[in-house]
Amino acid sequence: MRCITSAIVLKSIQEFLPKNIVKKLTRIDLSIGQSILISTLTIVTIVLAVTGLIFYTSFSIHTDALVESQSREINKQIVLNYESYINSIIEIANYIQSSSLNLDLKNSYESLQNIYVYNMESKKDVVSLALYDKNGVFLLGDLDRKVYDKQVILSFWFQNAMKDDAIFHFSPPHISGDDTRTQEEIISVSKVVDYFDGSVQKKGVLLLELNFRVIKELAGKTNLGPGGHILILNDDDSLIYSTVSGAPMAPESLELARAQYLGGFKADINSIGMYGNINTLSHTRWRIVTVTNIDDLNKAKSQMFLNLFLIMGSSLLITALVALFISRRISKPLNQLKKCMLRIESGDFYSRVEVTGQKEIVLVAKSFNDMIDEIRTLMDRLVSEQREKRKTELVALQNQINPHFLYNTLDSIVWLAENERSEDVVTTVVALARFFRISISKGKNFIAVKDEISHIRNYLTIQKIRYIGKFEYRFEIDKDIYNYKVMKLILQPLVENAIYHGVGEEEGTIIIRGYKKEQFLVFEVENSGYGIPKEKIEMLYQILNGTMDGHSVGLRNVYQRLKLYYGDKADLIISSELDEMTNVTLMIPSGLQNGDGQNE
Repeated sequence: MRCITSAIVLKSIQEFLPKNIVKKLTRIDLSIGQSILISTLTIVTIVLAVTGLIFYTSFSIHTDALVESQSREINKQIVLNYESYINSIIEIANYIQSSSLNLDLKNSYESLQNIYVYNMESKKDVVSLALYDKNGVFLLGDLDRKVYDKQVILSFWFQNAMKDDAIFHFSPPHISGDDTRTQEEIISVSKVVDYFDGSVQKKGVLLLELNFRVIKELAGKTNLGPGGHILILNDDDSLIYSTVSGAPMAPESLELARAQYLGGFKADINSIGMYGNINTLSHTRWRIVTVTNIDDLNKAKSQMFLNLFLIMGSSLLITALVALFISRRISKPLNQLKKCMLRIESGDFYSRVEVTGQKEIVLVAKSFNDMIDEIRTLMDRLVSEQREKRKTELVALQNQINPHFLYNTLDSIVWLAENERSEDVVTTVVALARFFRISISKGKNFIAVKDEISHIRNYLTIQKIRYIGKFEYRFEIDKDIYNYKVMKLILQPLVENAIYHGVGEEEGTIIIRGYKKEQFLVFEVENSGYGIPKEKIEMLYQILNGTMDGHSVGLRNVYQRLKLYYGDKADLIISSELDEMTNVTLMIPSGLQNGDGQNE
């Protein structure tokens, strides 16, 4: 065995390591300096390129993240400004609605009218304030509206409010008034509200007309850089307002905003690097789009790339000069090292490499010699481990084939023959022969589940004849698992424990179950009897894990073989109820082994 193992290792090393190394050394031969120069330049180029790429990528990612973060913050601040303004308008509307519920229109008309007039006059951005009933009839507020609003019920703000009475409706900007009033650009805010008229609660539509100038002023307070601008879009993607209306970049940014409902986008607009961010405005169906100038950052990244390129070129030039000087100093000892390796390739594997000259090459030769020594050590260790493994297998086999069981079975056969129970003699002999045939299994470590169950049947047949009236047994095996491969002789120690230590003085029952559960093959050996106390179960687990010495050789043998062949996923579980039963369960990962015990 030692010779075979040594030959295999020697052949692998001789055919792989020396030939590959010598091939490379043969190629450099007289031009070794040039090869080292090229190799060094290649390595340095790769290192510099990778380092530069990582640095440039990191810089780009950082700047992009910074741009995105700043754009979000600017957009958020603008949205907060608009929402603060809108909330102040909604507070006015809520205050008026509250007043309409606290005061009766019929009995307190003057008081309510004063509330409307006061809020309209005290808020410079409120152009008009009015209340209409559900039929569009003017009730309170700006008296001028009573004059020129002839078809209120057909107005878009009135119809929108009546369609959805739960929210405030903000209209796009439009021109207010007629020939009798000063025209200006406004937005209409409408909502269905409750009011009392003669102690009867009714529903009407509250209208607030706001000067659009305030919206423009809020947008003009933000600096987004040269060409930066703000867009306000309605829910149908129509443009409500733009700080650069008519500018060349307005249509481009508008199309980009329409293509992406929310979030951010980066694009070149009118040959200028821009980053846009889109967010919604609460209480409305508007979207705020902020487009920020990031052209300076793009130029900074281009300058960074140029600087990295210049640094890499300078580094390569310096590296080439240094590599040329070093390569000339190591050419001679390398050629000497090549000759030594050629001797190893020719078969003198145990000869050591002796190199003098350059310190670095001497260290390489020393490392090579250390490697050869380590390989020889590993070869010796491998042979020793194989020998110990073989011994362990023999010991395990001897433990599995219990000579006392064979002796007692033969003694039972003699006793049966003396008592002229020839039929039981035949049954016992046949069962014993089948038992040992499956135990041997032509040297295979893994057998089919059906063969393992057959092995247990033969074992129980023999034991039942020996221990007349001590126990009964039955199998509950799922036929779907019959063709699965398992480690042989894994159930016998469990059944043996159930017979010798499980069932009590009176007749007991042993149940062997087998089935598949998720990714595991599960085998249970359950017996009626005294049961096992919890303290004893804990002690058994310590014996299985090797932290305590004990006499449960069979269980420990099964547990260690489970872990050896199936890994940590396999397990052995012991459960018991005193004076009721004891159950030992094996959890075996299914599909891990084929018939030869090899990984599938």
